[in-house]
Amino acid sequence: MESLYESIPESMGKLLLKAAKEVKRARRVFAFSHIDADGISALAIISIMLEREKKDFEWKNVHQINSESIIQIEENIRNYGPDLVIFSDFGTGQMELVMNHVHDIDSVNSVIILDHHLPSDDSVESTQQAVSSKIIEINPWQHGISGSYDLSGAGTAFLLALFVSNKNIDLTELAIVGATGDLQDYYGRGFVGLNRKIVELGETYGYLQVVRDLTFFGIHTRPLPYLLQYATDPYLPGLTGSEEACYAFFQNLSIDLKAGDEWRTWVDLESEEKQIAIQGVIQVVLEHYDDPSIAQGIIGDTIVLTHRPPKTEMRSAKEFSTLLNACGRNRRPEVGVRVCMQDSEAFAEGTTLLQQHRVNLASALRRLEEDGYIEMQGMYVVDDPDTPDTIIGIVIGMAQGSMIIPINKPVIGISTNTTDDSPLAKLSGRAHKQLVEIGVNLKEVFVEVADMLNERIGALVAEAGGHPMAAGAFIQKTHLNEFLQLTSDRLANQLSKSD
Repeated sequence: MESLYESIPESMGKLLLKAAKEVKRARRVFAFSHIDADGISALAIISIMLEREKKDFEWKNVHQINSESIIQIEENIRNYGPDLVIFSDFGTGQMELVMNHVHDIDSVNSVIILDHHLPSDDSVESTQQAVSSKIIEINPWQHGISGSYDLSGAGTAFLLALFVSNKNIDLTELAIVGATGDLQDYYGRGFVGLNRKIVELGETYGYLQVVRDLTFFGIHTRPLPYLLQYATDPYLPGLTGSEEACYAFFQNLSIDLKAGDEWRTWVDLESEEKQIAIQGVIQVVLEHYDDPSIAQGIIGDTIVLTHRPPKTEMRSAKEFSTLLNACGRNRRPEVGVRVCMQDSEAFAEGTTLLQQHRVNLASALRRLEEDGYIEMQGMYVVDDPDTPDTIIGIVIGMAQGSMIIPINKPVIGISTNTTDDSPLAKLSGRAHKQLVEIGVNLKEVFVEVADMLNERIGALVAEAGGHPMAAGAFIQKTHLNEFLQLTSDRLANQLSKSD
């Protein structure tokens, strides 16, 4: 445990200690968090921590803090009357809204913000004193740590839980589920930074096990042929999407698909069988791709949650995070929080939502294949009025992973099928890791364009945030085309600098 503590910058440690004291001092707490796997995991960590501290508390998932949702957040807080409010997996980019709508509520003595998104200004220096002594903001970026790879929202929440009590060590598993959901393991290459220290702590105490294995989704749950049939990262030409070819793949390698009447999963295979199958998959990749480095991501560090039931989605950090995402993206994030808290009824509901999630994604991808996409100077655009705002980001990411859309430019997805019938359009952007490595920064572009539009029009018409590789924005529909054009121009400029 000392190794983890020693890796936390002194400035960040002081804020964590201060926040832990506020948690212990509080009588009533209201916790808010995002709806994705990272936000759901973070909220579960906070809820378990508060439950163990015997606090009265309420919790709620929110799609995003913006000028609309903050009104409901303020109402929730006023009705419950907490003396402590906690925001996790958002808050840094919405500080002005928090100051204007939460800070001055009479009952609230303290506000804790546990975020990992890049601050909106050019500096990552802590703005703690400039904001308010009532607000404790803990964000790794403000202490020289990457919030994209070194620590997630759930990881930040875990650090607070650990500072509150050492008995929260078991929450390492949820911290890593959240980080996995945010792709912080860098496509199977393994965790780094504080994430790595959290993994090591979980390993030491027996809650996590790192296994070098196939990185495909479903190694704990999917019957062997379906493991390859639904593989998209990487896309396996001749296998992905073809049930018959996947059956033949294993049969040609003399690997039994069943043990008696039961389908075998990847984790059922003997070591020698795994090696034979992996060599076969790599051969497929090498035969169809000019870039042999694509095969490198097939094998990587996989995280097993040793205290969760075997052969369920909860056994693997990757599958667990997908289950939580399915709950959030089907607008039932509260089910995901309860799954994290080991509610068996919630798990049954969560698996149903996961099935629906897969249907929704498949339908959206089929529409994309049929209707195509728009190419602009600096990006590709997917405009699908039928795809909900909760999954548009996942769809465009899968579309590039499945080679439906090229990866040489960022892709922007537009959804007007918004939560609560919002008058705002939702934009999600994704940039392949190779683009980020050459200087593309979606978050920077989205925020810059939003600020420019707001200033030019003299009103709040766009709000944006996120990471270099994945960012989002909410825009008034009347200004959508202008936002897209400005974004395209700036992304084209970033791409041209790398030529």
